[in-house]
Amino acid sequence: MNTESKGFLSWFLQRITALLLVMGMSVHFFTFHFSLSRYASRYYDEIVHRFCTPGWIAFNICLLALVIFHGLNGIWGIFVDYNFKKKSGDIFRYVLWFVGMVLFGAGVYILVWFAKAKAEGLIL
Repeated sequence: MNTESKGFLSWFLQRITALLLVMGMSVHFFTFHFSLSRYASRYYDEIVHRFCTPGWIAFNICLLALVIFHGLNGIWGIFVDYNFKKKSGDIFRYVLWFVGMVLFGAGVYILVWFAKAKAEGLIL
């Protein structure tokens, strides 16, 4: 495990994001998937309405950022444990940053598009 002075922050943030993900995913699952009215015919409408509120959009964007960071930081930690050359590490780090930004951008775009489509009546 890489817990040197440089790697400690990455190691520590991995643990913090894990705790935040457990809490965030619990809120998400209990709110969106385990509602008492989930068998009612109006359940879809309630979920779409709830999902499109600004607070839930912000919550989902934060959850998306946590998931992407946690996953890519985990991949980075595995890479660092193999002690590749510095140039390889730099290239891999830039690739991970690029992948993270693309995934985050795509996720935010989808969340915002869904909310705008709901506001414009494109989604029932």
